[in-house]
Amino acid sequence: MSGPIPKSLGKPSAIKQLILANNNLSGFIPSFLGDLRELIRLDLSYNRLSGGIPFSLGQLSNLQYLDIYHSSLDGTVFEDHLAKLSNLYLLRISSFKFKVKLDWVPPFQLQVLTLESCDIGDQFPQWVRMQKELVYLKMENCSITDTLSNSLYNYKNLTSLHLSSNHIQGPIPNNISQMLPFLEILYLDQNNIYGSLPDSLCEMKSLSLMDLSKNHISGNLPECLGNLHDLTIMKLSSNEISGVIPNSIGGAYSLQWLHLNNNNLSGKLPFTMKNCTKLIVVDVGENKFLGNLPKWIGNYMLDLRVLRLRNNKFHGQIPLEVCRLLKLQMLDLANNNLTGSIPNCFGNFSGMVVNPKPDNDKLANHHDYDYDDNNYDLGSFIEVLKGQEREYSKKISGLLVNLDVSNNNLVGEIPWELTRLSSLHGLNLSHNHLVGKIPERIGDMQSMESFDLSDNNLSGTIPSSLSDLSFISYLNLSHNNLSGQIPIGRHLQTLDNPSIYEGNPQLCGAPLPKKCEEASMVPSITDNHVVANKGANIDDKILFSGVIICGFATGFWGVIGFLVFNKRWRQAHLEFVEERIIRRWFKG
Repeated sequence: MSGPIPKSLGKPSAIKQLILANNNLSGFIPSFLGDLRELIRLDLSYNRLSGGIPFSLGQLSNLQYLDIYHSSLDGTVFEDHLAKLSNLYLLRISSFKFKVKLDWVPPFQLQVLTLESCDIGDQFPQWVRMQKELVYLKMENCSITDTLSNSLYNYKNLTSLHLSSNHIQGPIPNNISQMLPFLEILYLDQNNIYGSLPDSLCEMKSLSLMDLSKNHISGNLPECLGNLHDLTIMKLSSNEISGVIPNSIGGAYSLQWLHLNNNNLSGKLPFTMKNCTKLIVVDVGENKFLGNLPKWIGNYMLDLRVLRLRNNKFHGQIPLEVCRLLKLQMLDLANNNLTGSIPNCFGNFSGMVVNPKPDNDKLANHHDYDYDDNNYDLGSFIEVLKGQEREYSKKISGLLVNLDVSNNNLVGEIPWELTRLSSLHGLNLSHNHLVGKIPERIGDMQSMESFDLSDNNLSGTIPSSLSDLSFISYLNLSHNNLSGQIPIGRHLQTLDNPSIYEGNPQLCGAPLPKKCEEASMVPSITDNHVVANKGANIDDKILFSGVIICGFATGFWGVIGFLVFNKRWRQAHLEFVEERIIRRWFKG
């Protein structure tokens, strides 16, 4: 539907449910909706309406469900807007300013309350504190500066709490398990929470998702974390946590996402982590972990899709056991002290191949939500791609497929087996001591967008197949011992920055100023393909065309469809959770 809300809807006064969500409705909410005295459910979410809420809606004494979330409305909510809604139990509003008296006593007891990007004042509103029956509470990006201890009493029935992106300060209350005894989902990320993690967190036996990232939490990880047997997602990244990962972590055997990156953690990864066999994401980058890369990761964590260990102090060789992690889609070992060669068996990572066989296994259910592990959001990652650090957030099925072992002390040749990884978006082997030639079949990696081999000791000519990388937008081959003419033709002509090839004295040809002598000239890419295909039959030509078309489709959707930024993943996830809770509680 599009256009204004039809006037005809105001005529059947006995209507009980009016659900107009996910349309393209515009204009104001008509006041005649207040004449629908029997209305129980009104859902105008996800439209393009304008203006505020008509006061007539406040007269709908039978209304139980009012949803104007993400409807493009704005304005001010006064007491009169909600004056007679005595049966209301679900209220979802975004982008409104609340202007109610401090001592206002609402006529309802809500079970579900969502206020997103609303101006509700810097303190936790008194009328919200009165909602003792709440099961789901979301107040995201509402500029709250209050403390948790002043805000979270009276919520004995709460199972989901979302207070992300506020300015909440102070420590997590020591008695949080008594304040929220049935809590299952806890989002307190992107606030100003400080202090250490209280042991009472470990007493929240129903907790399955805990996101405390991007705060100022310090101290050590509680030894009792292993008591959280149902915890599936733990995000403590971007804090000031120090010490070691406690051995008890193995008791949290339901863990599937573990984000501890960007802290001050040290020591070795505990052997007891091997008990967390359901892990899909392990991100402990940007810490001070040391020791050899654990072999047990490859023996026990066979469902891993993301292994991110960058910016630590790991040393020694890359264990061959890592190659058993066939589902890996992101492997980041950059900025450590690793030695030895790149294992040939890296070419076995089937998760880095175009169109891998889908995994139909389901994640452990969170409150009947039945998430699909191919579609669940992973949160954000800092990855070096195209020469810059960027923060990405993504779903597993649309993951930024990346392999990064840069800034180590690796030696030997580049394994040709890496060219099997045809869905790689980024390959970074820079700042090592690699020798030998660039693999001739590098052009088989049709999804490549970022390719960095700089600051090694590579030699020989640049393979002509490099020009087959249709989606390459960042290339760095500088500071090696490469020689001969730089390939020309196709997409390489758009990469005309001489810095791509600098530090290779024996290279010649555009975009370098050094011209090639006739004896060292090599055929153009077009000529090479003519020679290679001379005498080829029509089936070969059709096959070649099909490969190019598939490469284009894969790369296009890899770029456009897969990179989803942080606000979108969070919004989609929370809305999905809300809908499941709503369906659980609303019997309409």
